[in-house]
Amino acid sequence: AGIVVLRLSWGRQERSARLNALAWLLLGGAAVLGWIAAGAWGLAVAMLVATGAACLLLAHAAFEQPRMVRRAKRVVRAEAGAAPRGGWGRGLLTFALTGPLALAVSVAIALALRLLALRWPVAEANGNVMVLALVPLVWALLTFAMLMAEQRRTQIAMLALPLAGAMLPLLLMGNAA
Repeated sequence: AGIVVLRLSWGRQERSARLNALAWLLLGGAAVLGWIAAGAWGLAVAMLVATGAACLLLAHAAFEQPRMVRRAKRVVRAEAGAAPRGGWGRGLLTFALTGPLALAVSVAIALALRLLALRWPVAEANGNVMVLALVPLVWALLTFAMLMAEQRRTQIAMLALPLAGAMLPLLLMGNAA
């Protein structure tokens, strides 16, 4: 039901904060009820049903004509340091920043967190699994944030600052773990 309400909310001319909140509340309630009913398995099944419903609604929407045209809000771009539009070179730079460079920063962050975790009573195998779980999560979040940034300077700072923070424990502790 949460997915249907979310679809109704997003299909309106203006998005409704109340319908969005109701939809997410219903999805959260389904997750909690699934957990109460059968633990992690119940949660997984509840989210699988929600994901399946979302896929069906998206497949249906892909084949229908749009009923209305939404006008995009005009975005004022700052000229100084703004990521310019167009050109394959700029696109290639954006790809390089959000692809391999953001992946490298994500790996550094995950390895630094693993090293910090091994200082506590965390088994090495659990630290390794933590790295495997954190890299795609951090990479996706970092890439999303970078793509939302308007200025190239901000995108580079989003790579440099977390990398500096991750390098600190890696350099200070080294291979002490």
